[in-house]
Order: sequence, then C-alpha cells, then structure tokens
Amino acid sequence: MRFNRKGELGFPEAIMAAMIVTMVLTLYIGLFALNAADDGGGPDVHIDHRILGDLTLEDGEITGDIEARLVSEMDRHSYRGVSVICEVPGDLGFADRHIKIGSMDGKISSERFVFLMVSTDGRMIPAIAEVAVCV
Repeated sequence: MRFNRKGELGFPEAIMAAMIVTMVLTLYIGLFALNAADDGGGPDVHIDHRILGDLTLEDGEITGDIEARLVSEMDRHSYRGVSVICEVPGDLGFADRHIKIGSMDGKISSERFVFLMVSTDGRMIPAIAEVAVCV
C-alpha cells in the first residue's frame, strides 16, 4: 500500500484493504460455524434405509414385515435397541407405524429421512421415517 505525501491511502488501496479484511473474517466465521456444527462425539450409528423399502401402504395402514431385518441389523452392529416411526404426511388417512425392538435405555442417536412407499393402487407416496438407535 502506498501513502501519499499527507500520509493518506488512496481509494484503490483502501478498497483492497477492506476486501482483505472482509475475506479473512468470512473465512473465520465459516470455519467457526463448520466446527460448531460438527458434534464429533456422538456414536456412529447406521441402519440401512433399504430395509424400509419393504413397507407398503394398504387400506389406510403401513404394512410390511421388517422386524426380522431390523433384528439382524441390530445384532450386526451390537445395538441395544432400535425404534422406527413411519408416517405419511398430509391428510391421506394413513395411520402411523411404530416399531420398537430391544431396549431403548442408554445413549440414543436418531435420524429422520424421507422415502417413497408403494401403495396398493400403484401410487408412490412420500413418507417420513424416524429411526432411533440405542447403543
């Protein structure tokens, strides 16, 4: 940066200095937010979402036998318990489905996601699943 005879910066140098400060502060806040959002200490849990693909919509209910597959997934990862709640949003008249296997006492980690369910009339209807795992 160059100063003139009076010791003042010129306009281009002042703009460049302001932009450098802005870039550095943006980078700092971005890295701070990234580190604050990463909890890092939680258990690494995973339930295969494809298991829920066996659920179907019949006569106003969510049907399908996924309990055996959830038990094998629970045994494979040594979880204490698994809880699954499936619901169809909106006023389509489908009752929620609650599946609970094992004990839910301990440290729980959960995940929500949207997936498509096949109805008996051939429609693909979006549903919301919440899977909670106790380790």
